[in-house]
Amino acid sequence: MAQLLMIAKTTFGEKGFASTTMDDIASAAGMSKKTLYKLFDSKSDLFRAMLTHNLLRFEFSAAASSPESAITELRRALRHIADVVLTPEEIALHRLLIAERKQSPALAAIFSDVIFNSGVDGIVGCVKRVRLRPELLDVPIKTVSDMILGAVFSNDHFRLMVDGSHRINRRALHKRIDLVIATFCEGAD
Repeated sequence: MAQLLMIAKTTFGEKGFASTTMDDIASAAGMSKKTLYKLFDSKSDLFRAMLTHNLLRFEFSAAASSPESAITELRRALRHIADVVLTPEEIALHRLLIAERKQSPALAAIFSDVIFNSGVDGIVGCVKRVRLRPELLDVPIKTVSDMILGAVFSNDHFRLMVDGSHRINRRALHKRIDLVIATFCEGAD
């Protein structure tokens, strides 16, 4: 199943959601369209499954035993997200969503539901285990998590979306992660 979902991701990325047919994906996967429809009722269902499968790469530990180890886990999680989200394949998928949002509004709704509603759960879990700065204690954890993700990824993500020549400077990204953690978390300095 994982290989089929990767083939679907590649096909969607190359052809776009609207232009990709179930025949295209079945052919690329070496199966019949009938077999593909036994697995997924529609192209939208396949797309949702592909996004959900994508989230499985974001498994985070819930075993932090102290605020210090929770900070280490948050740092590791943010670096892991960067390793996945800032890849050319992911950026191609995000470009696809933006390009086709008006033509396929259901596509944007699926992405929003899977990624924005469910996708941040791992980071929310990490943020719950750290000791936040006092001024953040009354802010909902999901909001703090969104702020952390935005502070870490928005610059590189946006630049990758619009500038095909932009390259990630891993050292600068790791420094930004450390700075964001120090800004939001007690005991991270």
